[in-house]
Amino acid sequence: MAADHDYTVGGNAKMAWAQAAAGFILTRKVDIAALLVLDAGTDLASASKITATEDIGVISIPDNTWVAQTVIRIITPSTDATATIDFGDETNVEGWDAACDITAAAGTNYYSNDAADAYNLQLASGKLYSAANHLDVLFNNDTTNGVFLVMALCFDFSNVDG
Repeated sequence: MAADHDYTVGGNAKMAWAQAAAGFILTRKVDIAALLVLDAGTDLASASKITATEDIGVISIPDNTWVAQTVIRIITPSTDATATIDFGDETNVEGWDAACDITAAAGTNYYSNDAADAYNLQLASGKLYSAANHLDVLFNNDTTNGVFLVMALCFDFSNVDG
């Protein structure tokens, strides 16, 4: 089917590299046992475990940042019988990824790209955070240990001119 209007005649406008959105990756290593020691029952409900439904901010997102993709990588599997997490933000607690099993083998990766993930690359093309925000891990089970890395592929749109 032919397009009703052809706006491609004359070529595409090119943006100088200095004007392009700068890409960067934000990472945070989450060591549950170390977090429990550091907190010592101050903010968390328990000093011995992160209880189910506790939500922990893990990555600060600057304003005018487009998050394109996220990854959760298991470093040391949790030895708890069941330990799953959701990864999202204050709008959608599992917007980036849902029910990631942190008892999975070291090296297991969870990407925000399946149909159940609200912000996945294929359906929503990520999410623009016009105001500073944070990405959160929501624990679905009582969890005492395990280490994982959360990563967000981001682009800074604060200095992009149209």
